[in-house]
Amino acid sequence: MNLFRFALDNLYRRPARSSLTVSAISLGIAAVVALTSIAWGFEASWQKANDARGTDLIIARTASQNTMPSPFVAEKIQLALVKLPHVKEVVGLLSEMLTVSADAPPAFVFGWVYGSYLWDHLKLIDGRWPADSNEAVVMIGSLSSEILHKKSGDYVEIEGKTFTVAGIFESSAVVENGAVIMTLNQAQQLTDKPGKVNFLNIKVDASATEADLLFIKEHVKNSMPGFLAITSGELVANNAVVRISKAMSNATILIAGLVGALVVFNTMLMSINERTREIGILLALGWQRATIIKLVLCEAMILSLVGGVIGILLGVGIAFGLEHIELMRGKIDAIFPIPFFFAVLGLSVILGIFGGLYPALKASSLLPSNALRHE
Repeated sequence: MNLFRFALDNLYRRPARSSLTVSAISLGIAAVVALTSIAWGFEASWQKANDARGTDLIIARTASQNTMPSPFVAEKIQLALVKLPHVKEVVGLLSEMLTVSADAPPAFVFGWVYGSYLWDHLKLIDGRWPADSNEAVVMIGSLSSEILHKKSGDYVEIEGKTFTVAGIFESSAVVENGAVIMTLNQAQQLTDKPGKVNFLNIKVDASATEADLLFIKEHVKNSMPGFLAITSGELVANNAVVRISKAMSNATILIAGLVGALVVFNTMLMSINERTREIGILLALGWQRATIIKLVLCEAMILSLVGGVIGILLGVGIAFGLEHIELMRGKIDAIFPIPFFFAVLGLSVILGIFGGLYPALKASSLLPSNALRHE
């Protein structure tokens, strides 16, 4: 009988304790997987939305780190930016989280400059586009259409004003699929923010290099106090919500690791105390102390690995469920990179090693004569 099979038999002999240990570990791992995938997914969703629009640089307030930064008057800044070399287009964007339907959760409402490049990546699947910048119509994403139960020609009421749904679009970014889009003029009137935007989006020409983008960044920093030119990745990374979600994820990993290690430690220590006589017999039969250590560590790692696998499956299920509840649909898109799963399994192995190390050393240090007298 090999060591692995021997370890499995020992765990099978104590099914209740082994099951409780696996359950505790799997719950901790599930929390790690769910929170981490949602935190990464939230960041990736917003970055994908910015990248899908073809924006090269974003102008935002230096201190703005919220999902929807406070709006600012953009006219003077916009006029200065269009004069910079390689700048092809500078357009404003106004974003708000507003109630679009009484029986649906709040949705992102985007105001985009009519006829700008921001609209180019959207695919019209039903209806039509707005006729001009002053038409009181909205476009809704395919996911938003499902959530709001609206189709082309229906009406939606936003902030007490009624809009006609001109059409339904599809985007490669889930955040936009779950959003409502109108022209910037309409969004500014709706929110009573004339001339204001959350961001200015810069699109450069095809000949622009990284050095040209760096020049624009430095120019904005030096000549426009209070504003910063950054990439979509930098904008999302500095977002307060993203940073908080990542901090919560890291805290969960730490807590789950400590709890998991303590659970394994307690289980293995109790097991060693109950099997003192058995271990004494093995030592008396010639088992090496190193083999006893390997046996105990093998049992601990089997428990933690099984808990890790179950925890991953449970965590994926939790994340999938969270992103499909009404309040969260169209706002996050959890991601599950394969290397992350291997990292979680690695964490499970580490939990087994740390939790089983002391019990293993204790078991290996038993004297056969004393162990055989143990009742």
